[in-house]
Amino acid sequence: NPKDIDKFLVITYTKAAAAELRSRILDEINELLAEEPENRALARQSALVYKAPISTIHSFCSSLLRENAQLLGISPEFRVMEDEESGTVKHRVLSGVLDDWYERMEEDFMQLVDTMAAGRDDQKLPLLVLDLYTKLKSHPNPEKWAAGRLAELETCGGCRDAAETSWGRSILDYAKSCAGYWLETFSRAERMVYEDEIIARAYGESFSGTRASLESFNKALEGGWDKARAALPIEFPRLKPLRGYSGPEVDEVKRVRELCKKAMEKLAEIFDCSSAELMEDMAAVLPPVRALFSLTLDFDRAYSEEKARLRALDFSDLEHLAIKLLTDESFAPSEKGVEISERFEEIMVDEYQDANEIQDILFSALSRGGRNLFMVGDVKQSIYRFRLADPTIFLRKYAAFKDLKGAKEGEPRKVVLRENFRSRQNVLDAVNF
Repeated sequence: NPKDIDKFLVITYTKAAAAELRSRILDEINELLAEEPENRALARQSALVYKAPISTIHSFCSSLLRENAQLLGISPEFRVMEDEESGTVKHRVLSGVLDDWYERMEEDFMQLVDTMAAGRDDQKLPLLVLDLYTKLKSHPNPEKWAAGRLAELETCGGCRDAAETSWGRSILDYAKSCAGYWLETFSRAERMVYEDEIIARAYGESFSGTRASLESFNKALEGGWDKARAALPIEFPRLKPLRGYSGPEVDEVKRVRELCKKAMEKLAEIFDCSSAELMEDMAAVLPPVRALFSLTLDFDRAYSEEKARLRALDFSDLEHLAIKLLTDESFAPSEKGVEISERFEEIMVDEYQDANEIQDILFSALSRGGRNLFMVGDVKQSIYRFRLADPTIFLRKYAAFKDLKGAKEGEPRKVVLRENFRSRQNVLDAVNF
């Protein structure tokens, strides 16, 4: 079932990788042509490889936007700003926006300035706005996301327990995971203690007390914030001396106890405040946070206007405008998205562990809901969280997709690449551990 090379959309992470891949494909075609010089299909591929869409996601989006500029209301002659230029423009625009806000000096903004100034200056405020702006742009609909977070914060006033808030639930879920892990680990250590009569006489009572305390805390987590807080700190009764008796078992159980103690002390710090105190803090932080979101969205609009004046886009714009072109308001493929997706027989994306939510939506729209999408990734190589990569997208697919042999026709499937040709076994063992 042969297809032309320009029917394959191949996305790599860097321009250098794209250039290398194109070169490798061309070399392979030329080798085959040397064996079959009369093969017209191969000769055709050697010409098409130069126009094949093998590129980075931003280069692909840029081509897509120039081709459909009239549908998006942008100039087809736009240029893409590099990070250094966009940073300069952002600071200039933000300075003007802040001047306007200082002139109005509304109550919420005054509280924001007071919160950030800490009695000295407000240099942290522009940095905070730019940081929040970057995070907002990692979402397909930044304004809707911001409104949702503010709504969550505003509803905290009706909560009786911190566990009823999304933040409290998240912390309690983490605490349950942590406590569950240490309960299981500590219980194993306790069994080791009771396997030796001498160790049991010295350490048994202490280990049993800690294990019981861990069980109580684990159970209390089901009752909400204040009940969990009341079950802390975890008890670690003093160990009786083991005079003249040592060995690897003693070292191991003491090591587990010390690690567990440090972990539980760190966990207890999270529950330093009661629900009532936390709710009071949440109410106090609402006005400055509301001002921060409003200020950041105001900056977003001003920055967009300046980019339009300069006939320029930044890398974030390329992805957002591509989404606007390819999908509707619910992020299902638009009519244009369906039309463009028909161009490609196969879509191949490298380094998928570093994709973000916007890119995942974009690839889904281009691939008819993922039906002709091939992704390669390794979550252990995800190092771009600071660029707002979201490795949980890759992990969700990894967990949901069936193994190659177990998948039915048309079902998503995964192929695990187990062979490694770069690392020695002891390096792999250490990293995997």
